[in-house]
Amino acid sequence: MTKKSVLVVNSIAIILLLTLAYTQSGTSCYSTVWCNKLWDAINRVGEMLFIFIPVLLFSLITYKMRDEVFQAWWKFARWFVPVIMLVTLLINSQSRGGGMGISGAISSSFNLFIIGIFYAIFVITSLVKITLAYRRVK
Repeated sequence: MTKKSVLVVNSIAIILLLTLAYTQSGTSCYSTVWCNKLWDAINRVGEMLFIFIPVLLFSLITYKMRDEVFQAWWKFARWFVPVIMLVTLLINSQSRGGGMGISGAISSSFNLFIIGIFYAIFVITSLVKITLAYRRVK
């Protein structure tokens, strides 16, 4: 993919994420079973799309740099982004029982910690890849 196409796809994903976040805060349903399932599905999709925020940031950072820098970062990002999305989907597809009380809080904190580790790996590795490629090209 080119810089421009990555930027366009990420912009569309961010617009979708913002639309889902705005729609999710609505109160158009009145606690029906199908509506609760719909909101749960929207929430899961929104959580998976959250990765496109740092991807958009790194796309913007590399946009004005030489193509070699972008390609060095993109070779890493194009396989790690689906990994983060898959991990987020798997963690969020667990049964959400026990949301009240200590066990639910611990489970939720642990899930957030695991996802946070993947995001940290993505951000740190992206910065290293971009910096090394920039120095090599410069």
